[in-house]
Amino acid sequence: MTEAILEVRPFPQPQMAAECMILPLQTLFSRSAAYPMDMPQRLHSYMVTLFTRGAGQHLVDFQVYDYREKMLLFVAQHQVHQWQINLKNEGLVLAFSNEFLYQSAADRNLLARYRIFDYSLQSPMLLLNDTDYQHFLLLFQELRQEFDQPGADSFKAEIMRNLVRTLLLRAERLKQSETLPTALSHYQDFARFKDRLENDYPRTRNVIDYARALGYSPKKLNQLSQTVLNKPAKVFIDERVILEIKRLLVHTDLSIKEIAEQTGFDEPTNLIKFFKRHTRQTPTTFREGLSKFHLTTAQYNPAQP
Repeated sequence: MTEAILEVRPFPQPQMAAECMILPLQTLFSRSAAYPMDMPQRLHSYMVTLFTRGAGQHLVDFQVYDYREKMLLFVAQHQVHQWQINLKNEGLVLAFSNEFLYQSAADRNLLARYRIFDYSLQSPMLLLNDTDYQHFLLLFQELRQEFDQPGADSFKAEIMRNLVRTLLLRAERLKQSETLPTALSHYQDFARFKDRLENDYPRTRNVIDYARALGYSPKKLNQLSQTVLNKPAKVFIDERVILEIKRLLVHTDLSIKEIAEQTGFDEPTNLIKFFKRHTRQTPTTFREGLSKFHLTTAQYNPAQP
């Protein structure tokens, strides 16, 4: 495995203890010679990018997304993502930790219960109209102005925290306006299922186990998954396991046996069979392919689970 594929933080450590920073996209790209921005990496923070000029592609959890100006990109903690380096493109990149935003139960809902960072539900991209773009551009500019101020008085972190809250709430409002009313009304129940899955997928891939834990019948859980995701609960469970295997293949040097142990397989051969059935390639082939991966849609067509 190439040394470029590592579990790395998306940015150098911020200068302030608030664990939030914002910088121009071009500044980030200019560091790519010393920092592997153009290789897959797993985030330790949340990231929101506003693209203000140019167009390109971004990899999020092994799917390629096109972006252009007046678009927002959301990448959640623990997701694998990859930049396409283009010094002509412009934008602003915001990164913040759980600890920065988590000051109350309402703050936790911004990340745990809202759709903006929900990898399972929708695209990480959000196209803005002219009015919304100006609102978000102003918020990003205010964040950057506050972050760039020398020193850190007793107000700086809280001002930035409130600006981030406002930015996320505005984005969630737009995301909800794009969601079908039926799916929206069932989302909180689905979020409980997703939370349970995040905790239990290394232990079980059985729909009955998740239904029992949530107080549902298997039929009701399948209906919920179909309503929100348009797919059966078992498909969603297996896709989550496949995603974690891919993430571990990319950002760690763990052996197939060790990955099997972390994702709930008794034997490495069972993991290999499971992975190949869902992706039509072996874990080793997937890992080797990403080590020489270049971000262009023509060259990268990931097999869907």
